Amino acid sequence: MRVKKITKNIFHINFYNQQNLCLTFLRFQEYFESPKFKGEIFTLKEYTRWYISNSLKGKKTGKFTYCKDWSGFNIPSEILEPFYLGKFNPLSKKEKKLLDLFKKKRGDKFYIIATLSPSLKSALKHEIAHGLFYTNPRYKKDVLKILRDVKKEKIEKIHSYLSQSGGYHKDVWDDETQAYIISGLNKLKKYGFEVSGLSNISKKLNFILKKYAKDQTP
Repeated sequence: MRVKKITKNIFHINFYNQQNLCLTFLRFQEYFESPKFKGEIFTLKEYTRWYISNSLKGKKTGKFTYCKDWSGFNIPSEILEPFYLGKFNPLSKKEKKLLDLFKKKRGDKFYIIATLSPSLKSALKHEIAHGLFYTNPRYKKDVLKILRDVKKEKIEKIHSYLSQSGGYHKDVWDDETQAYIISGLNKLKKYGFEVSGLSNISKKLNFILKKYAKDQTP
């Protein structure tokens, strides 16, 4: 994996294998935003059982499809701390490697995003949107202002998808909504979501994303 600084406080990690990517980030990501395990200490085995029973594909197949379902991850730096403190021991080699990458920055506030290499432009944009939403209050304020123009029923449908996916706690629904409208309309459409009327909102959000990402380039 390779680390690159995207903005002053957003770091991007490129992975070359989807399974390595997912198994490296799984417990960090789900400690951050899982509807079941957010803020909880858990093992990979516990999470696997839950995901099979609660994710969209898991319920259909009876299999653990996590490493096929996800190709992008994003976490704030404070999520690393309980792992540094040993609360998730025993750690896997992959988890230890991620912690080692940022041990010299322990205590600093920053954001980590991760995608597959070569990264699809839309996937990287999606994760950068998360990073800016968390690290830049002005960006977050401007995004939420634009989202207020979206019809309530469309927002509710997006939230319903996020709830059923098995991947998102309600605390991150606003963040995920903006990221999906920016670069994930095709994915929402794939799951039967009516995306008409969101194109203009997507253009506005993409303009804001480009502006703030450029302003924060290191």
